[in-house]
Amino acid sequence: MILRILKLLTVLLITVSFALPTFSAQMNEQNLSTIVEKINELRNLENLLNKKITQLNKEKKQLNEEKKQLEQEKKQVDEYAKKKRKEADEYYASVKKQADQYIIEKQKELKNLEKQIASVKIQKLSKIYAAAKAQAAAEALSQMDEDVAAQILVFMQARKAGAIISKMQPKKAAEIFQKYLLKKSRMRINTQ
Repeated sequence: MILRILKLLTVLLITVSFALPTFSAQMNEQNLSTIVEKINELRNLENLLNKKITQLNKEKKQLNEEKKQLEQEKKQVDEYAKKKRKEADEYYASVKKQADQYIIEKQKELKNLEKQIASVKIQKLSKIYAAAKAQAAAEALSQMDEDVAAQILVFMQARKAGAIISKMQPKKAAEIFQKYLLKKSRMRINTQ
């Protein structure tokens, strides 16, 4: 746009300068001074336009430099963010691994506690059934799960356990006695 205006002004100046000698005889001084004023105004406008173009070019150059700087800063920010994301992911993985290990340890502890609680309960039941009459204990243990009944018998003295098993029906007694022997042997191995 500015270049078009400059071209038009240049064409106008050239035209006026060629036409001036031809019409100079006809023109009076007043017309001539008006034309000179117009030419001077056009030259001033041309100078102003050239200054404006120079200023706009400087501003464009400055904007390009600022754009490059912003792009570099963006690249640095992106790299920093990528680094921090990686660090966060590594930290999260580390914390998750520690948490998983902690959970596994606590689950093991819980299982051990459950086993201990079950063992204490079985020992108490064992005392109760050991104090009962052999026939009553045999009837009660025959109704239980065979593993639980065998575990109760393990905590009794061998004579009392034998007396209770002898009062059970043979098939049930054989199943419980087999599990009793297995649990008793495991118990001996664990205590050694």
